[in-house]
Parts: sequence; structure tokens; C-alpha cells
Amino acid sequence: MKTIIIAIIACVSLFSCSREEPVQVKDMIVEFKLPDNFTLGVKYSNKEVVFTSPYNIYKFTTDENGVIRIPEIIPDEYTINTTWEMSGAQYNELINDNQIVEDKAKVLLKATQANYPVFSNKSIKIDLEKIIMRSLLISKVYFSGTKDDSNRNYRTDSFVEIFNNSDEVVYLDGKYLALTESMSPAAYLAKDNPDYIYTRQICRFPGEGNEYPLEPGKSIVIATRSARDHTTSASNSVDLSDAEFEVKEIDGTGNPEIKALPVISSSAPIKYLNLLSNGSNAVFIFETEENILDWPEFFAPGKTSGERFRRVPVNTVLDGVESLMNNASTGPDVNLKRFPNIIDAGFGYINSISGYTNEVLERKVSGMDGDRLVLQDTNNSTDDFVTTTGSTPKKYDHLQLLNK
Repeated sequence: MKTIIIAIIACVSLFSCSREEPVQVKDMIVEFKLPDNFTLGVKYSNKEVVFTSPYNIYKFTTDENGVIRIPEIIPDEYTINTTWEMSGAQYNELINDNQIVEDKAKVLLKATQANYPVFSNKSIKIDLEKIIMRSLLISKVYFSGTKDDSNRNYRTDSFVEIFNNSDEVVYLDGKYLALTESMSPAAYLAKDNPDYIYTRQICRFPGEGNEYPLEPGKSIVIATRSARDHTTSASNSVDLSDAEFEVKEIDGTGNPEIKALPVISSSAPIKYLNLLSNGSNAVFIFETEENILDWPEFFAPGKTSGERFRRVPVNTVLDGVESLMNNASTGPDVNLKRFPNIIDAGFGYINSISGYTNEVLERKVSGMDGDRLVLQDTNNSTDDFVTTTGSTPKKYDHLQLLNK
């Protein structure tokens, strides 16, 4: 028996001593490509890139051309990660288009290649993904209305929700909430007016600078007609009795417990925010130091009377969400967009062609940053929003929001 054991030990020792180390992969080159809207001379230089496998971690730094040159690395499957975080102000200085990003927004350029096989000498080119984390986002728009408990059309329960997607307190003071014109046929299409938005209504938040804070990861609800518990009339509607704002005149009727959000510019004599139940709504937030009542108003092209639409410069917009009217046979018509792509590259829509179905446009959840909820923002409502029913203001736990 001792002889057998000694033989086994000798055999194991022999294999152990003769085992060769894996042949290193040498002279590997990895290049990182910035998004197309970056100025030609900008490179992904001096950025850390981490290669991680179950057995090894390597850290590299890109050179002045955004390239890493790896003299040698143990062959394996690696997850490759890199991130460049910058402020909106920095981002604006590096791009060559008119994309609108507020100075205090956070912009991430990142790349992740999971389980990438590195078993031979090769060159890799990796595209960097751009994520813009604006501070204020329109997170829910409810305009479809519903049926009341007597099965009649009910549309006074519409609301807009605004979410602070940043990690800092944002003040709503002096900012504006607006709707584009929605005439049929359309008066001012995005493809013909890339620099301006023509508005149906504009509301201004009260305050002089620091009176209306919105905490990180929190939202406020704006009842666009009536800040009350609508479930008492329509059981599948929403409770807006705790809304932060109600669109009304400062001394107008409504819920006296809810702060007024007055309409200060309107193409028609309407004192509420006139969201249309058929889905043709483009809602946006903007900010300016100028007196917007000095901005010009225009009739629809070819008309000399009727509604006049105040013109808002595109470069003042903080966030916008567009909804198009659905068509039973052809679906939404993208040619009817009022927002240029730099505000919203996509659009949302409800399934109904006339409304009264309790459908809501809700923004998807991106994830958590510690205890703070982070919503998705790719500047494309087709990707960022889903259409749901039975939404609850300020809640983001609907399964459709979590399953991207």
C-alpha cells in the first residue's frame, strides 16, 4: 500500500512540476469611440479601464488618443468597464450639435463588455454609451381620462408629474411648464421649426429662488384641472387631493389647500392646462431669465385671426415628452411631431384613439443609487416611457416600469 501511495504522490508531483503557465496574450489594443456628437479633437484620454475575470484584475489608462495598449495579459474571459463622468456644462463645451443639457446635469460616458474572450492577440473598438442625467424630468403624463361610475366620459383627473433625477436639491421657483400647439392640421411642426416651439399654454411656478425645493429622487404632482380625490366619482381614477400644485388662477376656484400654478400665456381663454384625451400632447419644462411675455406670438401659418401661439426658444428647454395621437389603422404619425429630436427623439402614445381608458405615460426605472430612485433618460420617449393603466401618483413600482 505504501508503494502505491508513494507512486501517486510522485505522479502528482511530476505533473505539477511539468505544468506550463498559460501563454500570455501580447500587444492587445483597445480603442474607445466617443458618441458622434463630440467635437472631432476630443479623445477618451487619461481614463481608467478595468479588466476583471474570476482570477485576475487589471487596470489600464487610455493614452492621449483614447487607446490602451496592453503588452501582455493572461488569457481569460474578462468584463471590461470604463466610465467618464462630467457635468452638463463640461459636456456642452465638448459637443458640436445643439443638444440641450443644463449645466448642472450629470453626463456619463460608459462602456461595459461582459465576459469578453481574450485568448489571442487582437484589436478591439468599443463604443461609449452616453447617459444624460438631467435634474428635472417629466415622469408621468395622464391625459386620457377614464369612465366614471356611471360609465360616462371623465377627464377632469389629468395630471403631470415632475421628478428630480439628480443627487442634489432642485428648486422649481420660476421655471415653466408648457404645452405645444396641437391644431389639426398641425400649425408648427418640428421638421419646419427646429429652433422654436410654439405653445398652446405656459404656466409659471411661483417663488423667487429657494421657496419650492424638490429633493433628490422625489417628485411633485400637478393637477392640471382639479386637485381632488377623483376616485369618489370614478373609482378607477386617481387621488389628486395631495397634489403640490393645481393649475388655476391665483385667486381662482379649486382646492384652496393646493398651491396655484397659474397659466400666464394661452392661445385660448382657458385657465387650466388643456391636455387632450386623444393623446396629441407635447409637454415640456423650460427656464429663462427673460420676460416670456415679451416673446412674440404667431397665428397659424396662413391665418390672420384665431389662436396665437407664443414662441419658446428650443435652447431654454430642460425636458420634454411628446405624445402622438394613435390611429386605428396606421398608428401614430411621426411626421406630426412638434418636438425636434434634441428635445425628444421619440414619442409615446396611448392605445386608445379617443381616450377615456385610464392610460398613463410613465417613465421607466433605471435603478437605484443607494436609497435614491433613478429614472431612465435617454432623450427618447419611445424607449424611456411605457403606457400603463391604474397608475398611482409618485409610485414607480409598476412591473412594466421595471422590466426594460
